Amino acid sequence: MASLLPVYLKHYYKNEGIFADTKIISSIYNLGYNGNLNPELVGKLSFDNISKEVTHHIVAPSYENLMKLTIDHSDGVIVGSEGLNPTLTKYIETSGKPFLPFAPKDSISEIYTDFIKKHIL
Repeated sequence: MASLLPVYLKHYYKNEGIFADTKIISSIYNLGYNGNLNPELVGKLSFDNISKEVTHHIVAPSYENLMKLTIDHSDGVIVGSEGLNPTLTKYIETSGKPFLPFAPKDSISEIYTDFIKKHIL
């Protein structure tokens, strides 16, 4: 459930000094699961005072919707898989977040460092 970490850092832990200036870069992969998780997930988040306005994507907690929630609460996005779901690709592109398209493994070290320095820090 690492996809919920950006939400918790931006909402639940936002007043914790150690996380105040934290930048979140999420990698989105062409992995996932079929169907939906338990629809009570939104209620579990609201127990932690995370509003339903924040969690509106996961009323139907599919993999795609969880990734949209993650993207919304990230400061930058890295596409980690070739052939990412077109809906998620479009969502990333229109999110207004800095994003790094998929890059082959042999070049990621330099590309990732440049992306972080230019767009996140």
